[in-house]
Amino acid sequence: MIEQVWLRASAAEKVDRLIIATDDSRVLDAAAGFGAEAMMTSPDHATGTDRVAEVVRNVDEDFRIVVNIQGDEPLLTPSALDRLISAFDRSPTPQMATLAEPIRSSEELFDPNVVKLVAARDGRALYFSRSAIPYHRGNAKRLQADFGAQLVDRTGGLSEYRKHQGIYAYTAETLLALTGLSPSPLELDEGLEQLRALQAGYSIHVVDSGFHSLSVDEPADLERVARVLTEAN
Repeated sequence: MIEQVWLRASAAEKVDRLIIATDDSRVLDAAAGFGAEAMMTSPDHATGTDRVAEVVRNVDEDFRIVVNIQGDEPLLTPSALDRLISAFDRSPTPQMATLAEPIRSSEELFDPNVVKLVAARDGRALYFSRSAIPYHRGNAKRLQADFGAQLVDRTGGLSEYRKHQGIYAYTAETLLALTGLSPSPLELDEGLEQLRALQAGYSIHVVDSGFHSLSVDEPADLERVARVLTEAN
């Protein structure tokens, strides 16, 4: 799976250097087996952001933009990474950027493992949550956490509902500053590291990824992704 992610990320035109950061010698050995640059990092990191920051501090090269690519996103596309990095060519330059895609089903919308987001018209993220956001009240007189029944009458159905893909890009300065902050209350509540950035006042620009993400969180997910890749080939 990691090799598949590495191959796809390697094909991105705007990625200059690709490093697999791990705290597991098995991953290090696997990376060596398919010719990837890899680096051992501390096993004590709470987030991928912290792990990536360790690499940036220890590599003898100055980076303008750093991208945190999750190793469990084997359907990632090179073009998505290029669009993500291109977000930093905007003016004013964002401090962070991340990828998102449309929500495709009510099952995704109400699944707490699927992170949802809302953004301003200019692309700035307003909030990320494991809950279904925005809440659609519709004509309901009694409000319930599962508002799926109200979506039937919503203009556009699931349009504008967006799923967050856990791939981040930061200016190097922002990355190092963020990892110096303590976890924020919202971050601790939702278990979402990007809320530390929002609560600290950082701007996160949201980019449409153009691919359907199937992250691998458990063995059944791996089987689903394997089927998708087999069919694609």
